[in-house]
Amino acid sequence: MTKNVKTGSSLARPLETQASDSTGFQNELLLCIMELDESKAAYDSTFVDFPLTRCYFAASLVTWADAVNKGLLDYLEKISKGEYVDVLNVDYHKFSSQDYWLSGRMKSDMMAYKDIPLNLNVVGRECRSSIELYEAFEDIVCEMALNFNKVKNTFDQLELYAPVIQKMKQQFDNPLIVYEYALMKEGYLEPTLKDYHKMQVKVCMDLLQSGMLNNILSISNEEIEAVDEVQLHKLMDPHYKAPENLKELWAKLKKFIEVKEKLMIIPRRDLLMKYVLKHKNILTVDHIRAVFRFDKLLKLIHKDMVKIKPELAQYLNKADDTNTFGIVNSLTRLMQQAWFKDFRTDPKYDHAWIEKFVAALLTSEYRQELLTIWQDADKRLTLKGNIIGCLKMAGVIDGSDLGIATALLNGTVRENKTFASYMGLGKKMIYSKDSNYCSWICDHLKD
Repeated sequence: MTKNVKTGSSLARPLETQASDSTGFQNELLLCIMELDESKAAYDSTFVDFPLTRCYFAASLVTWADAVNKGLLDYLEKISKGEYVDVLNVDYHKFSSQDYWLSGRMKSDMMAYKDIPLNLNVVGRECRSSIELYEAFEDIVCEMALNFNKVKNTFDQLELYAPVIQKMKQQFDNPLIVYEYALMKEGYLEPTLKDYHKMQVKVCMDLLQSGMLNNILSISNEEIEAVDEVQLHKLMDPHYKAPENLKELWAKLKKFIEVKEKLMIIPRRDLLMKYVLKHKNILTVDHIRAVFRFDKLLKLIHKDMVKIKPELAQYLNKADDTNTFGIVNSLTRLMQQAWFKDFRTDPKYDHAWIEKFVAALLTSEYRQELLTIWQDADKRLTLKGNIIGCLKMAGVIDGSDLGIATALLNGTVRENKTFASYMGLGKKMIYSKDSNYCSWICDHLKD
């Protein structure tokens, strides 16, 4: 009679049946990962040599590994569909390593017990020997390690986490910050650009004081020495107590900000959001609140600085807004892949040109329309096809629609043809009697 092996916990069941919401799903997956990791450590540290007991223990590890692997696949599927799934913060360096999972005593144990007959059904696999049991474990954890790596790589596709970031923004975008800023300005009779520069320094100092950058971001001695601490102290209120390690913290902050004519801007908000997402399990609520306060106060200060000197507006790229980084990143990454270089009509259409084009598109009058389309995950591929079709009509790229679609997607014949049809639709939209983002693209690229 074949014995079915269970872990004795409901967590080993497919995760989609256990959580009715995304937070519950993510918590269940984390528990599974912790249980697998701790059980592996327990197996490796136990030296009692009872062959059958060890085999049953190994079988439970196979079951836990299968539960984790299925959970990771569910996670990837949910996030690819644009569903809200909280960030899975784990030790990816360790868990995406096949060597980590396959190290330890299990292989040597199972080899030693190979002559002991087993009759186990483990996650649907018949295991009649300890060798077959180990092979089941090896197969599952190798796939699981690859899926851990796939989840880790999603942090480079921030558009997948747009629902998470939007929720954080709603949670921490405190309307009282506007009143805080009004009180800040009361300390000045008629604030000048220099005064606003001082306010920006104060806002940055507050972020550093929150501890958000303390122990995570790596920094070099060269970057630290490049910080002009004397100048920073000149811009600070004499009663403000700066952090003792100010140069180190400011060097870390400079990874996210740059100064343009006294404007302290965040040119890549996607990097700041990526930092928050990657360390969400380490950062406290106060840390995350400090990030959104920092961002909002700088925007308020910049708005007043532009009133004094309108030409400063050129540095304030709306495409870096947290509402738009998803579409900006996705379009930029799409066009910076190898296919674009193969089909472009002129080398001048390089990475810098692509970034400038996408930024212009997302600061045009069609910005809100594009954002609305992007919010519907089912329409994103259509939008991408429309834009690529417009680039072809504008002479930026050249080739057959199907040839471009095939190189870009590398999908099935049907998928490639569908994308080619989206390109054709974009070209037709250019000639619509009503202006739209497609006609804007062609007009913009002719100028």
